Amino acid sequence: MPNFAVSTDSFVVRPVRQDEVVPVQRMGKGPDLSYMSLPDGPRQLNSRMAVGGAVAAAVSQVSGGINEYSLTVWLKKWLGANDAKIKQALLAKGHSAFALQVNYAVGNSFGNQMFMSRDIYLLGTAPSAKEIGSILTPELMFGPKIDDVPNNATKFKYAHLVGERT
Repeated sequence: MPNFAVSTDSFVVRPVRQDEVVPVQRMGKGPDLSYMSLPDGPRQLNSRMAVGGAVAAAVSQVSGGINEYSLTVWLKKWLGANDAKIKQALLAKGHSAFALQVNYAVGNSFGNQMFMSRDIYLLGTAPSAKEIGSILTPELMFGPKIDDVPNNATKFKYAHLVGERT
């Protein structure tokens, strides 16, 4: 997940912590992942492929990190552009914390992950960050989403963030 812990002159924004939201009621047992423990192929092939793969992995990791950072820059610019709107929403109710939903897409481009910005929404305000669970309900965070249907290589992702005044 991209680093959404950013700060501006007016606000500090971070991803929501697990203890701040109401837990989801789980049911049943998860999938069986034992198929992932199958033995590797011949060791000689693995060692030859590892040398070439290390260089490609390093290049891919650097380019992915730069592209992932673009979402952090996008969030900072959005906070700067909507500074007055957020302050007005906080002052209207006398609150000090707010919740954001960041929508972004992750696609594949020649084996590299590409992070693409979609939209950011101000979900509401709360008296403090500890009470943000009144806005970020399990239905909102984990419920069904009505969205476009992307191609098979693109996945839509959602990040929920908590912001406070500095």
